Amino acid sequence: MSEFCGQGADAPPAPLEILVGKRPGTRSTARIRRHRCQLNLPRGAFLEIAPGVRLSSPELIFAQMAGSLEFGELLALGYELCGSYPVTRGDGVLVRRPLTTPERLVAFLGQLEDARPVKLARSAALQVRRKSASVMETEVAIVSLTSRRRGGLGLPEGQLNEPLRLSEKGRRIARQKRIVGDLCWWERRVVVEYDGRASHSEEGSRIRDSRRRDALQVEGVDVTTVTGAQFANVYEFSELMAAVSKKVGKRFRGWAPGQIERHMKLRREVRKFHNENFGGDF
Repeated sequence: MSEFCGQGADAPPAPLEILVGKRPGTRSTARIRRHRCQLNLPRGAFLEIAPGVRLSSPELIFAQMAGSLEFGELLALGYELCGSYPVTRGDGVLVRRPLTTPERLVAFLGQLEDARPVKLARSAALQVRRKSASVMETEVAIVSLTSRRRGGLGLPEGQLNEPLRLSEKGRRIARQKRIVGDLCWWERRVVVEYDGRASHSEEGSRIRDSRRRDALQVEGVDVTTVTGAQFANVYEFSELMAAVSKKVGKRFRGWAPGQIERHMKLRREVRKFHNENFGGDF
């Protein structure tokens, strides 16, 4: 394992970042930057990737990052760790498996000693949902499902990328056995779909979308489509999601004092995390 992470031919090599225990005598050097762990860590905090080489587990990373991230940023990280974002490999795209689950995050954090970052991490972990498949699905879900106290719209619990098994007639129309919804309440026959495409001119995509809509209509599913422009418009998006909330059994109470400020803060923090880690390419 190399001690350095390359940053380009002309850039100086970055030091290796390592975590050390509480014992004295461990100092940083120009080549190795040591971070002293102040917590008693439970089992499962590290993953062995080679004999004698261990890395922080996804759960420990989440706890560690709580010391340097705001709530919305930490929430976005949790969605990424519990999601299956596509990874570009050569000319193709792979979909990776989730690295952890919200339940595992909560269980791990419950074993740590109380400290301000740990408390923040616990609060965020309770708001993380599993199976997001893209950055924008994450943003729509966070803004919609996060509690109103934390700046979200507080919609009833929904599921991300959950399949709906189609009836025989729906299968014939869609030409597939099931349809996966972006943000769904299948028991209420309601789904929200994010459509961030700038153009719908591709013939194959247009035909698939049409079959999908027709199949969902046959299944009695109410579909709300959210575009990038609609999501960016706070008031238009909140009106769309208020209607969705009513369909799934909860009336949206409107903006309470200070709610819009918390909402905008949450949006800024989530977008900041994604801009910094995905380069705005989403």
